[in-house]
Amino acid sequence: MKKRILSILLSCILIVTLITGCTGDQTDDPGKQTDKPVDTKTAEPVEEGFVYDGSAPITEEPLTISWVCSNTGVASGDMDFENMAWLQEILRLANVELDMEILDPASYGDAIKPRLAAGIDLPDVIQMPSTDTDMTYVNSGMFLELTDLYGKYAVNLSWRFEDNPTVMSQMTTPDGKVFYVPVINMSLDYIPNLLIQSEWLENLNLDVPATTDQFYDVLTAFKTQDPNGNDENDENPMYFSHLSYFNALGAFWGLELNGAGFIADDNGQLESSFTSERYRDFLEYWNRAYEEGLINSDFSTSTYDMINERMANDTVGVSMVYINFAQTYARLLNPEIDVKNDSLIMTPMLPLEGPYGHRYYRGNDPIAGYFAINKNCENPEAVFSFLDYIFSEEANSLMFYGLEDEDYEVIDGKIVPDLEKRTTDNYANRMGNNFGGFPRILLAAHRDVSYMPEIAVYNKQIHEYNKLPDVLTSFFLPDEIEVIQQYDTDIITYFNEMLVSFVTGETDLSTFDDYVATAESMGLSQLLEAYQSRYERTKAAGN
Repeated sequence: MKKRILSILLSCILIVTLITGCTGDQTDDPGKQTDKPVDTKTAEPVEEGFVYDGSAPITEEPLTISWVCSNTGVASGDMDFENMAWLQEILRLANVELDMEILDPASYGDAIKPRLAAGIDLPDVIQMPSTDTDMTYVNSGMFLELTDLYGKYAVNLSWRFEDNPTVMSQMTTPDGKVFYVPVINMSLDYIPNLLIQSEWLENLNLDVPATTDQFYDVLTAFKTQDPNGNDENDENPMYFSHLSYFNALGAFWGLELNGAGFIADDNGQLESSFTSERYRDFLEYWNRAYEEGLINSDFSTSTYDMINERMANDTVGVSMVYINFAQTYARLLNPEIDVKNDSLIMTPMLPLEGPYGHRYYRGNDPIAGYFAINKNCENPEAVFSFLDYIFSEEANSLMFYGLEDEDYEVIDGKIVPDLEKRTTDNYANRMGNNFGGFPRILLAAHRDVSYMPEIAVYNKQIHEYNKLPDVLTSFFLPDEIEVIQQYDTDIITYFNEMLVSFVTGETDLSTFDDYVATAESMGLSQLLEAYQSRYERTKAAGN
């Protein structure tokens, strides 16, 4: 067993060594477009007489790549790829044409999974419907192993990985291979946090709360003291638009309540948030809030449309949502707001200090998705080179800022977008901003200049309080996969159902011990052991 672990670690180290031949210091400064040094000794021709060096064009002769994806994260109507001018400029520079199939994001998984299962009708590049932690797709043999291509052509990806040091170990299979190109998330910037109605605080002469106890008192005041001043009892002290946002509040109790709910103690041992005493206290707090009408009764099933309607009517006091929604809410509360000069109305808050001394927001997993290359692709070197080019500063700036002199100006070395243009009639998304059908890296710098200036200031203040999840996306071994397939889905479903049941009072908290016993009988200990093994292996590979 020791020999096997050593072999895996050596394989992972070899891969990291291969891809770090071309490095540079990534900058989050949107006005600092620094050329990254390229080690041309590692570059190899993608076609006869042409060497890819990390910049455009990708090939000397025009390259056509077939592609299937979904523009995830935007409305299904924003899929007019041919008219996404920012992306079309990336293709023009790269000398690439995409035979593009964009599927509705609402049904992408349902549409692509049967095609993956059949292994037919697949293009050169496929956006994966999952992070494939059980290696179902890796083991299918449908996709090209990319390990050697990373070593030869990952000019831009290599230095992106330097600033995101967990990503390569997360992507590497237990036997030391790499099959995917990632979407690299903003892990510790622009993540979900509390937004509070500053005008309501001012109207009631209240300070921004700093602890969970103070927060409860503010919610009570919002409920009982008519903070919107319309003489009606129509206030929603706190409104959630998705259960995942509610679960994120567990961080103030030192909990991880999304996914399987495992967190690491100081000794690196995982434990279940959902069966801890801190979780019982969390449930008591929010059950009381629910009973007193301080949160929306449909907190587990409500939607963005529902909160937006209430926000426009000035009936929401606090929301837990991504920080950049502060601009969305500002425009709903005041359609005439000047996005360049006016102040926010729903203002971001520092995390609350919980009853056990925890004070942080839980960040995002650095990996937000994967793209694969079909094993039957005729030009894998060129295709991989294009995927790498998307991570270059040139392509990245086009995807997030647009076209110079049309969408932004450079003033005193800084990119200054036309905010009014970006935010009117969904312009930025229609041009290809943060296109969900491409692998890419998301940076705080993109958001800093794309929203009302105060949001960047708040994000910088909150950043130091943000913390990566303990358990990150990576691959399970075959024996671990058996445990995951047997227990994972049922236990996660049980935890989420019981969370809602406890908060709403449908299940009395006096039965908490019985609930814990039920979770154990469903295989919680075996599941924790599988996650523990993967956690230790991934941590070792990343060190």
